Amino acid sequence: MTKRGFYEDDDLVVNKPGFNAEITKELKEQESSHGNVSFIQGMSIRTTPILEEYTNIARHYLHEKWSYYGAELETQKSALSNEVTSVKQEIRSVVREPVLPNLIYVLTATLSGSILVNRRALPVRFITPLLFGGASLSYFMPKTFSEISSCIDSYEAKHLPEVRSLQTDLKKQYQEAERATDQQLDCAKKTLTSAVHDARVFVAQLLSEPKK
Repeated sequence: MTKRGFYEDDDLVVNKPGFNAEITKELKEQESSHGNVSFIQGMSIRTTPILEEYTNIARHYLHEKWSYYGAELETQKSALSNEVTSVKQEIRSVVREPVLPNLIYVLTATLSGSILVNRRALPVRFITPLLFGGASLSYFMPKTFSEISSCIDSYEAKHLPEVRSLQTDLKKQYQEAERATDQQLDCAKKTLTSAVHDARVFVAQLLSEPKK
């Protein structure tokens, strides 16, 4: 560093860093509280520190995931609300009679059937309350029972055609067996009537014969 001739009484001239001379490393660190500073064509460019860079990456990642899962949660809540509303509408469309006190009677009959067979085998304990509940429902709430039966038939016809076909075959077999049983009972009744008639005729003839 030199003094200029016409500034001989002044202090030494020091070049301003960053303009006419390269900024020193110490000054660069002092000027940069949020990162290193580089000068490109007279412009100061700050570079982000490593910790701040990864913090920003993590923040953006968490914000993105939070937005995604938040939207997914809202979607699931909306779907659940729609399902609950649909179930309520289905229940209202099926129940035709007043719920109280008819439902209390149905529950009482179901619990009574469960208590009666509480020491039986597991299939019996499972089937008996259903039979008691179904019978009590058909007695105390016949319209509701009819609607439930229609819904079950529609569901089976749409989603379980094999079960529906099996039920139809079993129903036909039951009707044929019932018809055959009725025919046999009619034949037995006729046979019994004929036997009684023949016995009465025999007894009458026996009593009407003159004694020798």
